[in-house]
Amino acid sequence: MMLHPGTSSGFHSYLHSSNEEYGSRKDEANTSSWQNLTDSYSFAANKKQGDYLKALAIMRPRVLDYDVHSCSSYSASYLPENIKTNNPQDQSSRWSSGSNNQMQYIMIKLKTMAIAHTITFGKYHKVHVCNLKEFKVFGGLTTSNMTELLHTGLRNDNEPETFLLKHKTNSVVFPCQYIKIVPLMAWGANFNFSVWHVEVKGIPDAELVQETYFQYINFRETESVRLCLKHFRQRKLFDAFKALQERTNIQLEDNLLTKLHHELVIKGNFKRAEELMMEAAERGLFNDYIRSYDYKPIWKRLSPSSNRQDVHHHHHSHQGQLEDSPRHRGGHQMCIDSQGGYVYLMGGWDGARELADFWAFSILSQKWILISADTSLYGQ
Repeated sequence: MMLHPGTSSGFHSYLHSSNEEYGSRKDEANTSSWQNLTDSYSFAANKKQGDYLKALAIMRPRVLDYDVHSCSSYSASYLPENIKTNNPQDQSSRWSSGSNNQMQYIMIKLKTMAIAHTITFGKYHKVHVCNLKEFKVFGGLTTSNMTELLHTGLRNDNEPETFLLKHKTNSVVFPCQYIKIVPLMAWGANFNFSVWHVEVKGIPDAELVQETYFQYINFRETESVRLCLKHFRQRKLFDAFKALQERTNIQLEDNLLTKLHHELVIKGNFKRAEELMMEAAERGLFNDYIRSYDYKPIWKRLSPSSNRQDVHHHHHSHQGQLEDSPRHRGGHQMCIDSQGGYVYLMGGWDGARELADFWAFSILSQKWILISADTSLYGQ
């Protein structure tokens, strides 16, 4: 088994639906006791904000019971309920869609609200053209408001595959009641989609899930208020912006960004805006944004000056007069010290002979440093 690293309404109607959902979930969450916590940690005795995250970290996911809620279609005897049974030797033990368009789906309903961690797909005992080459998994507390948890595909073999499911948004854990599998492509062109077996693991413990749910509802309500504040400010409805912020005591953003908006958008003070941008960079407010993007390598011709610092090479160079930078070569070795800010170059072939010189390039000063003109003299 392999483990792989998966229409909005108005603000008032959203809060109304959230409160109704909150009430029904509260009753449901209180119906079962909290199990399988280690004796060293008592969740009930630690109600401070954030302690539920510690409990989540020490609990082991369990297999979650579910029923098949609905599906888009099915063909012949390949019923949706077949996915509950893992029978890889039975060619008919699967759900198979009645079409191969991207409107197909199968949805399961967990017996109780839970924090879903992984989903495992069983397979037929040999390769099959109907296996899912690409699919998505969605999850939510209702069938009408679901979040994408996974977008991946299965290998066309007979080995079950397990995938991690997204269960956090902005570091806030969220529970699910419904999980929807949406096939996008089968391994065989123009073939219908088949799902042989599905197993979901997660944390169903009532008290912990209830606390997680309350935290998630609070997060959603706070985000809704922030979206309203953003809308009011963009439309220059400053009275409404001020009234909502004072009533809810919710900040739209970091105070520094609020100052930046005021200086740049309201006052047009570009000099002050640049100063605030520099301050934000020094505070690391852009670090997450920068880390979210991959580095793009760019070749750049360097014209550095020399800064030779070797004390051993004066009488041992085969190069005659010492050079200011490494000569043209191939087959050399290079590495970078990203923290220290140096690129190191060692040896190579210049077309006539083997080289054994050792150089360092300072990224900060843009200078080459000759560490040794001939390392072979020192048994290296």
